Amino acid sequence: MLGLLCAVVLILLMVLGFTMVSQPTIKRIFQMFGGQMPEGIIQFLTFTAFFWGMFEIMDRNKKVKYERQSFGLNILPEKEHWVLSPDDVSDLKIKMIDYEQQYRFLLTDLVKKACTKFRANNNVSDVMNVVASQIRINLSKAESSQSMVRYLAWAIPSIGFIGTILGIAKALGLADKAADPESLSMITSFMYVAFDTTLVALILSIVMMLFLHNMQEAEENLHTDMEEYVIENLVNRINLE
Repeated sequence: MLGLLCAVVLILLMVLGFTMVSQPTIKRIFQMFGGQMPEGIIQFLTFTAFFWGMFEIMDRNKKVKYERQSFGLNILPEKEHWVLSPDDVSDLKIKMIDYEQQYRFLLTDLVKKACTKFRANNNVSDVMNVVASQIRINLSKAESSQSMVRYLAWAIPSIGFIGTILGIAKALGLADKAADPESLSMITSFMYVAFDTTLVALILSIVMMLFLHNMQEAEENLHTDMEEYVIENLVNRINLE
């Protein structure tokens, strides 16, 4: 809904600018970004997909920022030469359960599952396997939740290309009347639409793909850092003696 609202506001501004401005260059810019209706419908759809995708990316980035707060809780010992006995691991699980009464972090869940596995068979190798498996599951879930953003990033240039096809088709429909000045003006307008829609879509697609790749990198780094944190401060510190 926020994406749709932003697209509506932007298109209204473009239409208002195209209607009120008389300077040819500025008027052409407003036309390029959907100021001329009904041809601007394609740009409206493109903007809707763009803002929708950007709000999805912002939401994912907020979740990554939230999850990174868990590293500041000091839920695992980080001092040099600190070792954990089996009893300490049991206490850690209880501590994670207490934390989850207030916080719902992936890191606390990961530590809790690692402690549960160790209590089951006192085998450090199995704990490492559980940590690695859970990280893969979390990464898979993160990638699945990105499916809508990836679809929108693909849809934006596709919508622009549809606008190009429609603009060229309308222009060709008037090709036999090109000698008429009024028809020639309409053909020119349709050709503007044909190229403008793809140009705007490609620009927006480039912008979204930049933010999308940054988001994907941030999520991958989050899960990598969680795995490293648990291995270094839990798995490697367990002393069975």
